[in-house]
Amino acid sequence: MRLALTLTLLLGIPVQAGLRIQSTAVAMVTDAQGECRLGEGSTPVAITSEVGAGVPLRLKAGARLTLLVYGSGEEVRLAGPGTFSLDGKGLVSGPPAGIGRAQGPGLSLKDSLKPGGLAQASLVMRGPFDIEVEEPSQPTVRTVRPRFRWVPVKGSTSYQFRLRKAGGDTLVAVTTQEPALSLPEGLELQPGSKYQWDLSTDLPGLRVLRSEGDLEALDEARGQFLDRLREAAPNSFSHRLVYAATLHVYGLLAEAKVEWRILASQRPEDAMLQAFAR
Repeated sequence: MRLALTLTLLLGIPVQAGLRIQSTAVAMVTDAQGECRLGEGSTPVAITSEVGAGVPLRLKAGARLTLLVYGSGEEVRLAGPGTFSLDGKGLVSGPPAGIGRAQGPGLSLKDSLKPGGLAQASLVMRGPFDIEVEEPSQPTVRTVRPRFRWVPVKGSTSYQFRLRKAGGDTLVAVTTQEPALSLPEGLELQPGSKYQWDLSTDLPGLRVLRSEGDLEALDEARGQFLDRLREAAPNSFSHRLVYAATLHVYGLLAEAKVEWRILASQRPEDAMLQAFAR
């Protein structure tokens, strides 16, 4: 399962490059229960669906829908039965008794939290993975001096490790007999900068095994933003979904999976959440 979110956040927090923006969408579905249909046809509304201006949302009796409005960052909660729609500013029309509003996930968003559909976050662990790498377990780390650790390869006597700036100079090039290493003293990752690493070992008479990946150290601004989202996450299913999605697009995939699994356990009927949780 692939997920991409384009985040334009408070304080000008930088977004991941290469993510698609849906300019006509005005809100994202952060929770859906019961029978909810999107548009004039019979398309079911799913969690993480985008809702465009003027597109009807048809809720059957007992159905409930939570939307995160991009422009304001507030939540709109709809209850069926009824047909609702949002204008370009996120204002809702429909049966007044079925419309409620609530504070978003703990803070204001400057412009938008746009999902842009299901596609992989731009910063990903890359293959091939001939050697099973255990650390780092995700493409973004919370330390500027990450430790690398991998499963020993039977028959291997040494490993070659290299760390370089993305598309740039090599920072570390070392051969080790151990299945682990730390960065040399005095070398730290620059938060927000992109790096690439590769690991290889030569099995005599067989072949060279190789693994490689991308790496980034989380910067302070995004770390603080995540802290605030984490504090708000227990408040509602919708808030936790925003936290999980933001972790995912920042490249904190292992941390995001913990949240996806919590969400999936609360909505076992939602196939999308089950896929993220695996």
